[in-house]
Amino acid sequence: MALRYHLTRLLREGLIVQQDALRRGSVGRPQMMYALAENAHEHLPKKYHTLAALLLEQVTETLGDQETRALLRRAGRRAATAAPPLRRDASVQAHLHRATKFLTERGYLARWEKSNGDLLLNVCNCPYRQVAQQHRQICDMDVAMIGTLMDAPLKMTRCIASDDGQCQFVVSKKTASHRK
Repeated sequence: MALRYHLTRLLREGLIVQQDALRRGSVGRPQMMYALAENAHEHLPKKYHTLAALLLEQVTETLGDQETRALLRRAGRRAATAAPPLRRDASVQAHLHRATKFLTERGYLARWEKSNGDLLLNVCNCPYRQVAQQHRQICDMDVAMIGTLMDAPLKMTRCIASDDGQCQFVVSKKTASHRK
């Protein structure tokens, strides 16, 4: 009875689905089969960082560190191409707004600010922190992605993977003053 109660609850909550019943002979109840429903997978533990670290280790072993970093930068620039385009003469603030929105839509907690004449883009979380702690070259991907979004060189001055409270990217003062 306890098992039936829990199966009924899981069915009602959409976490399992009932599959075809199997009959074994002509006597007794049919054997019921259940499977995880599609939305149940979000409740299960995920170890994407383990897979990502393994793949990154293999890529580095195969290509070497320099080419792996180049590959990650290309991936970052490619990811940035999904952002909506801006006018050629768009201000640096327009680029910052676009970058912040783009990052936020992808799971980053991003914001920008002015500080002592610098324009800073701060990211308060790292979607792949567990990988970055062991493989800092993954940060090259973010630098390239954000640099492409900003259409400007920038420097990463703080990093969550280095136990800083946030990742911080400083937009070049030359770019900021040139685009006002």
